[in-house]
Amino acid sequence: MNPDTDGQQAIPAQSNRRDFAMIIGNFSYDPDLDTYAGEITTLTLQRTDVRFLPSEKTSEKEPDYRIVHEFGGMAFELGAAWTRSSDRGRRYLSVMLDDPALPTSINAALFPSDGDEQAALVWQRQVKKPPAAESKPEAPRARKSSRQAPRPS
Repeated sequence: MNPDTDGQQAIPAQSNRRDFAMIIGNFSYDPDLDTYAGEITTLTLQRTDVRFLPSEKTSEKEPDYRIVHEFGGMAFELGAAWTRSSDRGRRYLSVMLDDPALPTSINAALFPSDGDEQAALVWQRQVKKPPAAESKPEAPRARKSSRQAPRPS
């Protein structure tokens, strides 16, 4: 994903599905509360009332936001987000969503609009790296004899 394009990428006519990012959520930003509110939608996931709430950090490695789904007066944690800056200095959130039903966590990015009032949650499938080429086994080495060679007299 390229944080400098707000997640907006043109899809070429003959696109390889791994070449583009998909918007999986839309959020509104409340600057007074420093909170994002919106929904996440994929083919298998539909969550409304999702909020990015600022978290109390006790160390630099802790997330800047906790992502929660509010339902029935309760909040269920879906993930966390860290504030990052792109190479061009644009601010975005690096997002990690997780659930026990998922085979692995989902990594995405939340890109605020130019006016910061809206934001898009963007996901891109990670391209699997081809397996490393197997190295050839080393040829057997000649064994050293424990006997000492005779010394010339």
